[in-house]
Amino acid sequence: METENGADYDQNYDVTVKWMAAALRGETLEVIGVKTGRIEEVFGFEPAEISVTAGRVDVMARDETGDLFHIEEQRNLRKADMYRFAAYHFLAAKQWRTKLTDIILASGDVYAGKKVITTESGSYSPNVIDFSQKDGRKRLAEIRGAVRKGEFENWLELVFLPLSGKEKGTARSRIAEDVIRFETELYREEKIPATLIAATLIMSNKIIGKERLQEMWEEIKMLDIIEIAREKGIQEGKALGMLEGKTLGMLEAIQEMVLNALTERFSIVSARISGQIRTVQNTDVLKSLFHHALRCQNLKEFEAVLQQVM
Repeated sequence: METENGADYDQNYDVTVKWMAAALRGETLEVIGVKTGRIEEVFGFEPAEISVTAGRVDVMARDETGDLFHIEEQRNLRKADMYRFAAYHFLAAKQWRTKLTDIILASGDVYAGKKVITTESGSYSPNVIDFSQKDGRKRLAEIRGAVRKGEFENWLELVFLPLSGKEKGTARSRIAEDVIRFETELYREEKIPATLIAATLIMSNKIIGKERLQEMWEEIKMLDIIEIAREKGIQEGKALGMLEGKTLGMLEAIQEMVLNALTERFSIVSARISGQIRTVQNTDVLKSLFHHALRCQNLKEFEAVLQQVM
């Protein structure tokens, strides 16, 4: 099947903002050609008048000078999309009343017309970054070479790389997967954090097929858990001065992530289930439970799995 499109896969919006924030904070947007100060804050933009879908990038970024940037990602940009962006822009201006720049990350089949909405009262002129004009595969090869030579450190560029190029179908999804696989190698070499991979996966959600995207999404979530657990374990180890402290910290962190996943999906988790999860002392079992927490259709199905490992 030639079509690969994950557009109908909805990520949790809070997680989307969290991981995009982790990737952008402390960086500038010069990597995509927009001059900014260093980003200090990233938060969600959810106007009451317009429903926000979680399957796309739609965040606000504030730099060190106080300027705001509304970052919106649009696959196959059309003229009609510009009117929607204009509505978003003025809703944001109404809320923050400050200097505000719209940045549209356009990819795929981008229409060639003028990217401006003009009326007798004025015009809306966002900063449209047309990634369809960039060669993603060539740039990935260049970055790989630079990394081998120790001459590359602008890791944020990798987040936006899957948007590049005019390829369609499986050819396009392969480029995105190649970027994510490369990032996973970098993570294992402790060159980048897991959250950077997650941000790239979010950026790829209209490029990679839904089932494959789901698989990769869960893999990245596990990397994030391991990273958090490692940090927590180290903190516990310092406090206790013992290796057992690290182990305890990791167990508690993964237990917490399993509970968070259940709460996010099913809202309420009974004290009994919570207590049982906290008694599990095997990290491999906890990782398995985390995957089941993401895949089970309801709490009853998850509880059946839990009883098998108790």
